[in-house]
Parts: sequence; structure tokens; C-alpha cells
Amino acid sequence: MKTIRIREIEIGAGMPKICVPVTGVTVSEILEQTAQAVEKQPDLLEWRADFFESLTEPEKVHEMAGKMRDILKNIPMIFTVRTSREGGNCHISTDDYISLLSQAAENPEIDLIDVELYRDVPQMKVLIARLKEKGKRVIASNHHFDRTPVRTTMERILAEMDDSGADIRKLAVMPGSPENVLDLLYATSHANWSGKAPVITMSMGSLGSLSRISGQIFGSAVTFGTVGDASAPGQLAIDELRIIMKILKL
Repeated sequence: MKTIRIREIEIGAGMPKICVPVTGVTVSEILEQTAQAVEKQPDLLEWRADFFESLTEPEKVHEMAGKMRDILKNIPMIFTVRTSREGGNCHISTDDYISLLSQAAENPEIDLIDVELYRDVPQMKVLIARLKEKGKRVIASNHHFDRTPVRTTMERILAEMDDSGADIRKLAVMPGSPENVLDLLYATSHANWSGKAPVITMSMGSLGSLSRISGQIFGSAVTFGTVGDASAPGQLAIDELRIIMKILKL
């Protein structure tokens, strides 16, 4: 598996990197959450732009990204529009989704862009190539808030992500049993040694918390920690996450 270097962070090497999501609606909320996150010194920040009240106005997205970059300094920023079909806050057509992400790629403040690969695989592959041509790193993502697919399906998803041209692969599932969590961890380990791009996986909710802290063992390169409200079920506070991960490393 190759590693991905973004600014001063190398994803896929060493301990899993910690990413904090920002889910503010207004400019002031986003800036306040960004400042609070930076105080905790995360490795990355994810801007969940699907919550932003002015998402459909490119010039306001550009202004917002610039203000966030002033606070972030050299912390990498992920731009994510999580749609309602994958548990997000934005109901949008595929054409509008492609347009939003393409416009976001014009912003130098943004380092990575999340693409929901299974929205339409052929179209998303074209989009991924377009975003990379514009100098952006791309995360191919897939979310299952209602279930955990069988292990072979998760392995296939992660393999298809590797073939999509994306720089990083992300899969999130909801467990219904401890066995579901084990299946996710197995699929993560398999993808880590059999694929090329770094892997981010998580089993959500309290039942899946183990998956958020054991990335160094099973191969998930990034985990999500909270400063304030969580953006997905089962996220741990960043301070707690750091302590547990350091203990596991020892």
C-alpha cells in the first residue's frame, strides 16, 4: 500500500491520523467550530459543506474556504458534500453534485474532496479524474447507515474504489452484531495488504467503537474525532481518542 502526503501529513504511515468534522450552518458557526478544532491540533479537518447554508453559491463557498484556511494554517482540509442517500444533509441531483465538487476543486484552500463513488460509478470515475487533474486528492467513499454488508461485498467495494483512481478509500457501515464489526475489521485488513490506496473504515455506533481506535492494527489510516457535536454515530472526543490510541500503541 502506498502512502499519500498532503501538506505535512502522510496518510497511511505511522499511527492513524485524526480528522475533526465541522458541521456549522452559518459562516460564524463554521469559523467557531474550525477554531475550536484547531485548538485540539487535529491532523486533518473535514468541512461537511452539506450543512453550509450557502453551499449552492460558489463565491460564498470560496470565501468560506479562504476564511477557514486562515485559521487552519497548514492543516489539510477535506471538502465533503454528504448527500441524503448516504446519510448526509443534502438532497441533490447527480449533475448538481458533480458541479458542486468541480467548483470546489477551483479553491486552492481545499486539499481533498470526498466523492460518493456509488452514486453513479462511471460518472464518478470521470469526476475523480477531473478533480485530480485540478490538483486535488480524492477520497472515494461509501456509507451504509442501515446495515453492514457481508464481508465479501465490503472487500469488493474497497477493491472497486482502488480501481476508481481515488487516492484514498473510505467505507462506513452500521453494525447489528459484534460479528459485523469483526467482518469490517477483516475487510479492512484485507484491503490494506491487497490494495494500493490507503483505507479509512469505520463501524458506526457504540458497538463499532473498536473500529475507530484500532486502525494501526487493522489498517485504517484515518479516524474521526469530535470537538463538540459528532457528524456520525459513535465518534469519540478527540482527547479520548488520542489517549486510547497511544495506549494501544504501547
